Amino acid sequence: MDPDSTDSDSSVDFEIDTEPAFVLDDLVDSDSTPGSGSGSADSEFIPSNPGTNPMEHTFDPSLPSQHSYLGTDLTVLYGRTVLDEDDSNWIPLYPQVDVVLVPGQTLPLAIFNASYIQMIRQVISGNRTFGTICMLRKTPGSDELSHADVGTTAEIYEAHESASHHAIRVKAIGRQRFKILETTDHTSGFLTARVRILPEVKLPDPLSMMSCPVLDRFRTKANIGASTKRKHNLRLYDSISSIWPAWVYDQYDPERLVKQMLEILSCHKAVSPIPTDPVALSYWVARSLPIKDSRRLVLLRMNSAIDRLRWEIFTLNKLSLLCCRQCGQHVAHQQDVFSMSVEGMQGTYCNVYGYVYETVTIHKATGLRLQNAPPSTEFSWFPGYAWTVAACSRCRKHMGWHFTATSPDMKPRGFWGLCRRALEAKLEEVESTE
Repeated sequence: MDPDSTDSDSSVDFEIDTEPAFVLDDLVDSDSTPGSGSGSADSEFIPSNPGTNPMEHTFDPSLPSQHSYLGTDLTVLYGRTVLDEDDSNWIPLYPQVDVVLVPGQTLPLAIFNASYIQMIRQVISGNRTFGTICMLRKTPGSDELSHADVGTTAEIYEAHESASHHAIRVKAIGRQRFKILETTDHTSGFLTARVRILPEVKLPDPLSMMSCPVLDRFRTKANIGASTKRKHNLRLYDSISSIWPAWVYDQYDPERLVKQMLEILSCHKAVSPIPTDPVALSYWVARSLPIKDSRRLVLLRMNSAIDRLRWEIFTLNKLSLLCCRQCGQHVAHQQDVFSMSVEGMQGTYCNVYGYVYETVTIHKATGLRLQNAPPSTEFSWFPGYAWTVAACSRCRKHMGWHFTATSPDMKPRGFWGLCRRALEAKLEEVESTE
């Protein structure tokens, strides 16, 4: 997908993956009538139409995660690299703007820069692992960038170098969090850093040191699994010797946090099972939340799934609206977000020129306008769907794309894919009167 095809020549030599300026002059309202030239021949293809049921699904959700738009000639690379926690390692860095990789998140890349092509060659010949860091703008809209202090290692599992196009295409997956200790420029022109692999700390049950030994015979997995009420009663007895009541400890119980998170997520349409392991769930939610880079970096700095789940639950309970980040116009509601991929409600994709987009799938949106052009299937991230560029109807900022099914049997008939970088999650925060 190419939001601005006129910049294709300049994008070949990019140093850092930045999005080109994007202003649409040929826009039509997303709720325009049929035959208006918006590229949507039938108004029922617009997901906001009440006559469609967004919960009906015939699309194969495993297709987006395969990133087939990168080609079918990529070579599969086998093996797994695990770096020791708390150890320091020198790794090459791949900086990106508006992209914060989370463990478990897929990262597709189409790289044209000669320095980074050389970097990927060295990575593939080694342990196939490099570091990804987010480049933060010092002020909104500024071109002055600085790298974040934390990032995530990415392990390449498929790759292909095209000599004719002077490009290399890779698929990688986020593995381990790290903190940057120092950086230096490599002789080939890319950045390397000495990083410390951040540990994944599994906190013990806070009541374990106060448990009553007499009741240990009731703590077998069979007894606990047979009765949730029994487990609750045991925690009440254990808390008798503590200065804090049981409900305080319950706030740090991973099982309760997982249950609470799954209840919050029940309003969203999931096309694949949501993880129930606290660590996996915390990262699944982290890569699905449409939040700012700075907030996602907060999650990367947390070493415990309990801390991440507590932060995510608090945020989800407050988050209600998704708005245009530039002008603040309301675009969608939290409940409008749903999954079109097995990877969750948000996926990471790249267009033909190498720009990477973290894209949230939404079945109903407002305040958007479509480009006055027919839908295109070229480089489509969702096989069987054609895309039309969408922008904010107020400020004309690029917001994402509207996807239309090319087959009448495909459901949903249409949906929106909106860029996380273009969205602002509004929190229902209480303003101070001081």
